[in-house]
Amino acid sequence: MSQSTLSLSRPAAVAEAPLPIAIRVLRRLNPAITRILRSPLHGLVSRNLLLLTYVGATTGVRRTLPLSYVEVGARLYLCTRSSRWWRNLRNGTPVELRLRGSRVTATPVVVDLATPEALDALRAFLTANPKTGEMLYEVARGRDGRPSEADLRREVLRSVVVRLDRR
Repeated sequence: MSQSTLSLSRPAAVAEAPLPIAIRVLRRLNPAITRILRSPLHGLVSRNLLLLTYVGATTGVRRTLPLSYVEVGARLYLCTRSSRWWRNLRNGTPVELRLRGSRVTATPVVVDLATPEALDALRAFLTANPKTGEMLYEVARGRDGRPSEADLRREVLRSVVVRLDRR
């Protein structure tokens, strides 16, 4: 199965599921979170959140979204099950990030879900962002607080993982 087939088939089906109320509330807070991330107070939330600015592939409209992220070594990853923003990143057009108060340019890569990279990124994402994991993913946590490997292997195939290669 090709990368584009994986990226289109699995997440599209998941995106149709009703959103948890917590996610709907957070989306209403996006303008306020965006203002904080652009301000000198960004340190309150920028450990787990960044601003992603991209141009819509079909509309050509510039959009900015606050998103949860995880950093693994020198790589940044975004993970989702319920959003469609990632579809605008499939062509590899550079995006702008507001990362911990700095502007950064990055090239997005939608990761093949069948690779160890996708599994490792989702594991790191759910470890770093446990509340997001509780809201969106069906992944139990062990006594050590780490996500269940069996659950991760199932959930990664229902997800979208985007790597942001900084320039």
